[in-house]
Amino acid sequence: MSAVYVHVGLPKTGTTHLQDRLWRNRDLALRESGLLYPGNVISDHFHAAVHLQPERYLDWVDPAFDHAWPTLVAQMQAWPQTSLISHELFATATEEHIAKLVGDLSFADEVHVVATVRDLGRQLPSVWQENVKNQRRASFGEFVDSVRVHTRPVDGQLSLSVGGLLPDEEPFWEFQDHVGILRRWAHVVGADHVHVVTVPRTRGVPGDGLWERFLHVLGVDPAALTIPVPGLNSSLSAPQTEFLRALNLRLQPDDIAWERYERVVKGELIGQILFKDREGVPQGLSPAQRLWAADQADVMVNAVTSAGYQVVGSLDDLRVPREDTDSHVEPTTEEVLDVALDTLSELVKTMPMPRRGPGPRTRAMNVVRRARRKALAVRRSMGLDQGS
Repeated sequence: MSAVYVHVGLPKTGTTHLQDRLWRNRDLALRESGLLYPGNVISDHFHAAVHLQPERYLDWVDPAFDHAWPTLVAQMQAWPQTSLISHELFATATEEHIAKLVGDLSFADEVHVVATVRDLGRQLPSVWQENVKNQRRASFGEFVDSVRVHTRPVDGQLSLSVGGLLPDEEPFWEFQDHVGILRRWAHVVGADHVHVVTVPRTRGVPGDGLWERFLHVLGVDPAALTIPVPGLNSSLSAPQTEFLRALNLRLQPDDIAWERYERVVKGELIGQILFKDREGVPQGLSPAQRLWAADQADVMVNAVTSAGYQVVGSLDDLRVPREDTDSHVEPTTEEVLDVALDTLSELVKTMPMPRRGPGPRTRAMNVVRRARRKALAVRRSMGLDQGS
C-alpha cells in the first residue's frame, strides 16, 4: 500500500532540524525503512510549497523551478511504499490549494498530513526573534500586542480567516494557528489522517524527542537512521536581540539592499559573531503575557482534542504554565551597549585588513603635482620665471 505524508510545519518547531536529518539519512531511510524522501535537491520541497501558492509567495515563484513539484510527484508515484514531503510553507495553503495537491497525489492509497506543534509560551518569543533577524523593528511587547489584537475566534475556537491578512497585521496566526491549519487539511484528507506531533517541553529524554516522535508517525525506526546533523541552538540572548532590533531601525529597505543585509547582518554579524558569543537567556513572556498565552493555549488544546486527530506526544506539551518559569528578561541599556561594543570590537578584529598606500585621490594629486613641477622646471630653464 502506498501512502504520502505531507509535513506542513509549523515554522519554528524544529522543522529545519527534521528536514536536514531526513535529507542526510534519505538513502538509509529508503533501504532500511521503505521511506522515500524525494527530490533531487532539498530545496525542491520549498519550491513545491511556493509554486502551490503563487499568489501568496509571488516574490519566490521562479519559472526556473516549475519542475520541482512534478519531479517530486513522479518519484513518489514510482515508489510503492511510504513517501514524505516536508515544508513549513504548506501551513498557509487554503482548502483550494490542498485539494489541488491531494488531487496530484491521487495515485497514493492514502494521503496524511503531519504538523509539528509547539506551545505559545515558546513560539511567541521564538517567532519574534526570527522576525528581528529578518529586519523587523517591533519590540517584543508590540509584537505580542499585535498577535493578541488579531486573534480571531471562530465558533468558539481560534481559526485564521483564509481571506488574507489585514493591513499591517502581524502574520503570526497565518503560520501558527494550528487549529485552523489542521481543520483545512482535515476537510480534504479526513480527521483520521491528520497527525499532531507535539514538541517535547524538556529535551534529552531518551527515545522521546521530536525526532523519535516524528518518525513514529511514519512507522520508521530511528535506530536505522544513523547519520547525525550538527546541533544548532540559534537563539540569541535578550540583550543581543534588542541590540539587533535597534540596529534594524537604521537598516531598513530604504537604507540597505536585502542582499547586503542578508550577507552582512544575517551571515556575518549574527551567524559568525552573535551566535559565537551567546550569553544569557532569550526573551521570555511577562507575567501578563504568560496568562494570556495560557488562556489561548487552553482554547487551542481543547479544539485539537475535540477534532479527534492522531496525537504523538502529549497535548499537555502545548499548554502554557501560568507561573513565570521563563525568568522574564528586560535587557538594560548597559547590557545592550555591551553587546554593541563586543560586536564592534569583533568586527574590528576580523574585518579584512585595509589596503596600505595612497588612495585614488592621493595618487591623482601626486600626478598633478609632478606635472606642475615639470612645467615650472621648463619655465626656469628658459629664463621665464627668474623672480620666483
